Amino acid sequence: MTLSRWYWSAAAAVTVLILLYYHYYTTTLLGPPSGRTPEGLALGILGFAAMLGALLYSARRRWIGRAMQRIAVDPEARKDLKMRERRALEQLQALQRQVLRNPAGNPRTIRQQAKQILEDNGVTRYIRARVTGGRGQGMRLEISRREWVGRLETWYYWHLILGCLSVVLIITHAGFRFGNLIATLAFVFLVGVVATGILGYFIYWFIPPALTKVEERVEKTPEELREELNEVNHRLASIVQGKSELFREIYQQEVSLPGVSLHPSWRWVFGPAEIPRDTARPDRLRLIVREIPGHEQEDFREMIRLIFQKEKLEVSLYPQLRYDYLLKAWLALHIPLTAGLMIFSVIHIVTILYY
Repeated sequence: MTLSRWYWSAAAAVTVLILLYYHYYTTTLLGPPSGRTPEGLALGILGFAAMLGALLYSARRRWIGRAMQRIAVDPEARKDLKMRERRALEQLQALQRQVLRNPAGNPRTIRQQAKQILEDNGVTRYIRARVTGGRGQGMRLEISRREWVGRLETWYYWHLILGCLSVVLIITHAGFRFGNLIATLAFVFLVGVVATGILGYFIYWFIPPALTKVEERVEKTPEELREELNEVNHRLASIVQGKSELFREIYQQEVSLPGVSLHPSWRWVFGPAEIPRDTARPDRLRLIVREIPGHEQEDFREMIRLIFQKEKLEVSLYPQLRYDYLLKAWLALHIPLTAGLMIFSVIHIVTILYY
């Protein structure tokens, strides 16, 4: 069973237990269920604890971000790190194949070899190699990325499951009815947080693999593409200076043709991730060059080459920026709802305790 299925199965089992408990205690009540009964208060406390537990995931992400700042790298160092990681992974995979061919080998020797590979490439802080099993017991070499304070994936599933369980706990705490405006607003925000959280689950299931696929196809990071695009734009601007009116007019017309705006916009949420290319453009420009004055034709050909390079860079950069924008747009919806939930929850708790 995969990790996600295990967590969802556990959440379903806990939900059934909560509903069974709610049914049991409501059958013994003389009046309607309420959040002021001991059982209702217990469910409410558990629901609020589930909310706080879900918030720990955000704290985990932020803490790791701050902890990793001291080893932040610039683009050149990042390229060097990726190269060392790739080399270490290739060597570890070769060692992995060796272990598969000879599972009766010495685990201690394999462990030392894996450790030496990580140290030689300087990636012991980023990659973990672990030997499982033993001699004659199906020994295996497992390779994974090193994560502080536990795997982020595990934290994420706890975050998601606790958020979903908090809805069940709070609605049973209230007896499936809400008697005041503050409690109703808190529950509305809770449903909004959980709904956007489930949406985020599918977004994170789709976007990071798609983004990785785009980066692998382009073989460049967004930072590298932006740097190259800025250089091309600077060269285009210098070529156009002092040229004839026809030269500049064609330039203005051609640079706007791809229709790729790299400035974030809400249309990115609904627009396609891939931009269609104009296949007839090269032939059209080849005919236009005859209309350019002879002494400018060489610069015009260079301008055409740079425009095609610019278009290629924009088309390559756009999907990466759009996928990143979708993640940020989702966070811009999920985080304010979470803030509203906590504010109204605290107000509800304070008013209940005070009155």
